[in-house]
Amino acid sequence: MTLDIAAIGSTPMARCDALGAHARALDGHAPFARGEAVDARRAPMRASASAATAATAPRATARRARIANAKARGTTTTTRACVNSPEGVLAALVCVGTCAGVLEKRTRVGARVSGPVLAMASASALASANALPGASAAYEAVWTTVMPSGVVLALLASGKALVGKGWTGAGEDVAKAFVVGACGTVVGTAAAFAACGRALGTHGAKIAGCLCASYIGGSLNFAATAQALDVVNAGGKALLTGAMAADNLAMCAYLAALFAIKTSGPSEEERSREVESGERVLSGVTAASACASLAMALIVLELSRLVAAGFGAPSLSLGVACVLAPIVSISASTIARTSKSESRNLSSILAFSGSQPMSEALMLLFFATLGAMVDLRTIFATLSGGAMLPFIAILLTTQLVFTLLVGHKLLKIPLWAVLVAANANVGGPATAAAMAAARGWRQAFAPAVATGIFGYSIATLIGVAIGIFLA
Repeated sequence: MTLDIAAIGSTPMARCDALGAHARALDGHAPFARGEAVDARRAPMRASASAATAATAPRATARRARIANAKARGTTTTTRACVNSPEGVLAALVCVGTCAGVLEKRTRVGARVSGPVLAMASASALASANALPGASAAYEAVWTTVMPSGVVLALLASGKALVGKGWTGAGEDVAKAFVVGACGTVVGTAAAFAACGRALGTHGAKIAGCLCASYIGGSLNFAATAQALDVVNAGGKALLTGAMAADNLAMCAYLAALFAIKTSGPSEEERSREVESGERVLSGVTAASACASLAMALIVLELSRLVAAGFGAPSLSLGVACVLAPIVSISASTIARTSKSESRNLSSILAFSGSQPMSEALMLLFFATLGAMVDLRTIFATLSGGAMLPFIAILLTTQLVFTLLVGHKLLKIPLWAVLVAANANVGGPATAAAMAAARGWRQAFAPAVATGIFGYSIATLIGVAIGIFLA
């Protein structure tokens, strides 16, 4: 059927009428043939659409399964923190640490609460408000590099305070207090289990053993005890997850309580004698001395890692660093006193001037990271209606009271040593050394790490024994 051009007309209305009439004629001319042609043209598109649907169906099903699993764990895959990149997270943590340090120095409340506690509380609030993620590569970097660097920098700044009779006496005090604290953990576990052990269910005794091991050694002892007692295969996986979540919150609260107890640190008689005898202590901090301090801290950490790996115990690298750093510090300070080094103006570099302020800054960053890993919303969602938090609260309260009464009041162990040992019990060598560095207790650095590592070696056996006994 053809369209008569002459019949269209010259006006727009006439052209519209003519084209409409022609279209209606086409529709009535061969409806089935037109429909079949359209279907034939659309058939390949329908086939490709069906194939695409079939291809994407498994992925959509898998995505729905991941969302359902995430909801079952109390989280969603669509929820993202305001800051997600490692650089952004690290910047936020540094800002938190800076604010905490300023408040500690400039306000009465900050001085009473202390900078590390302010950093932990502020970072935890940001994580709970979804401003910081629950896990980040920045957290891992702080734990593996920043915190050990801060400890080594503090050791480089105070090598002389770590030798002689003062160091020996400090080590003995911390070691005795650590044994008392370990006994306090056992007593606290028994008291907590007697108070609310039944509420934990059939696997409560095993979880109690895991927590007892954790608060004598550390997280690796928690995992080792859980494996030895076969908690997961016995059906206690959910309870084990709740215990791990509550442990993060409890450790931050426990550290805050330790910081709230004010006391003077170990005496530094050797340093006082040096000042009184007129020895020049340090020249001013320069860019060269700061770079030298940081470089030496990283070198010591790398050497410690190689030595520990060579002995087949990579987890002991921080302990090796606590031995190497004082040796380096004492050797460098001896060279710095020579007239030749002074003529070349190397005294500030060899004395590692600036290492102490850098250590304090890195410790604030570490405590901010510790707080950021505690998301209160997730913890309370996991533990809602359970007895895990009361159990851990009774355990740690009993442990701290027992350690203070027996260690400090009865055995007359210095209070600073009791606090360091209690930290080594509950938090492990890393947090104990970090607390000693943050509070300026130089002679307590090495004993804190040594007792924490000793706790690793005995905690699993004690935890398994407690779990079997309570069962």
